[in-house]
Amino acid sequence: MSGKAYHALPSCSHPGRFSRYFLVTALLFTASASSLNSAATGASGRANRLPMKGTAAEPSDRYNEVVREISRQASADDLDNLEAVIETDQGEIVIEFFAKDAPRHVQYFIDKAKAGAYDGTAFHRLYKYGLIQGGDPLTRQAANKARFGTGGLNAGIPDEINKNKNIAGAVSAVLSQVKGNLSEVAPNSSGMQFFIVISPQPKLDSQFTVFGRVVSGLDTAAAISAEPAGASNMAIKRIAINKVTVRPKTPTVEQMKAMTAAFETTAGNFKVRLDPDSAPNTTRAFVRYAKSGLYDGVTFFRVSGKYYLESGNLGDWPAESPNKKRFFSLWSIPFEPNQTKQVRGTLSMRQINGTTNWDFYVISKDNSALDGKDVPIGKVSDGLDVIDKIAGADVDGDKPKERIEIKRITLE
Repeated sequence: MSGKAYHALPSCSHPGRFSRYFLVTALLFTASASSLNSAATGASGRANRLPMKGTAAEPSDRYNEVVREISRQASADDLDNLEAVIETDQGEIVIEFFAKDAPRHVQYFIDKAKAGAYDGTAFHRLYKYGLIQGGDPLTRQAANKARFGTGGLNAGIPDEINKNKNIAGAVSAVLSQVKGNLSEVAPNSSGMQFFIVISPQPKLDSQFTVFGRVVSGLDTAAAISAEPAGASNMAIKRIAINKVTVRPKTPTVEQMKAMTAAFETTAGNFKVRLDPDSAPNTTRAFVRYAKSGLYDGVTFFRVSGKYYLESGNLGDWPAESPNKKRFFSLWSIPFEPNQTKQVRGTLSMRQINGTTNWDFYVISKDNSALDGKDVPIGKVSDGLDVIDKIAGADVDGDKPKERIEIKRITLE
């Protein structure tokens, strides 16, 4: 997966200095080469390993392990359909889970959230525009301040190091420090505590289990990170996690079926009726991006063959766009192939190397050659004349000579 944080904030202009300071402070995110090796080679291989030929396991043991593995996979499918809403003093942060990559961590977080274990805790450690750390049950009581960051760990969860990176929006599990050595963390020592990445932290990749990603509210997390912090980056004022609620992913398929995306552009307005049945995750991603304002100010940057209208290049934001000072959690998601036909008025998310991101296009005429290549998520229900107008724009190659801007997309 890939992701970007679009912002223009001065403290992020020195990633080397930030990362170096970040890795040597006496907090739970420091890891030496030896601890990294033990986590990567010891835990990632153990998580779902079946007995190997030549071991002493009896056939019944192997059978039971296979049954447990199938059960874990079924559970991961169920967990994939859930999200968590973290309610804070400064707004909501919504996260989705990587249940297939880190099933034990996801299950543990969900179980604790459903039990109310996070309610009343706090984000206690802040790195400005870098990350925020929270979930320690000790943070419920101010009297425990000297021990903030040490509680709720060592829950017996094996590390689940996976392919996901600590890019903007990543949600990762905190590890316990090795006693007497502030530069090392203990493998398999995670628990309730987690951190949310605001801007990419590549030095943390393959060291901590990334078990989720922010899908809404990274601006809220960034604002929290900018609150005053003192020694060891401990928050000076209390930033409460008031409640964590687990719910089905929203919007649901039924909710999306009732949605229309209203496009306001410099060439005129049109509407797209969403059709999420064949690609619910891709459609949901588009809805979230549109609601967040991500597309405000982008253009139709490619008009090919007088019918193919492509948009979503964030580099097209105007110089004065407020989006340039915001934080967005931008992750590619797995391609959802389907059999929807590419007919006049279809809006599709572009597929590249087995994933889709935030780029989309609309076609003004049928083209069966595109069937199965990308991910159709809706069809123009009003304003096809505007689509035809854009398709007929004068171009230099396939770039419109005049800027055709999407001012905003509103979900109705």
